[in-house]
Amino acid sequence: MSAYAIRYADRAAQRKAALSAPQHASLEDLEKRLSLNPFGPPAISNRDNSWSAAFTGGFITYVVSNRHVVINVVDLVAI
Repeated sequence: MSAYAIRYADRAAQRKAALSAPQHASLEDLEKRLSLNPFGPPAISNRDNSWSAAFTGGFITYVVSNRHVVINVVDLVAI
């Protein structure tokens, strides 16, 4: 199975750019895991065709296109 590409919507990309170094490193680890299986742990189904997954200090919400093998991050929240 091919690894999924991950694309960020504009707002999520801006928030990603503003993350601290530890948060960014944690998000990179999460991206690696999700690119191999966007439906497995730590992903949580939102029951509306979207998924969420947490990283240290935040979480992302995304939708998956199996046709194009792409994860589209629609929101990123740093907490």
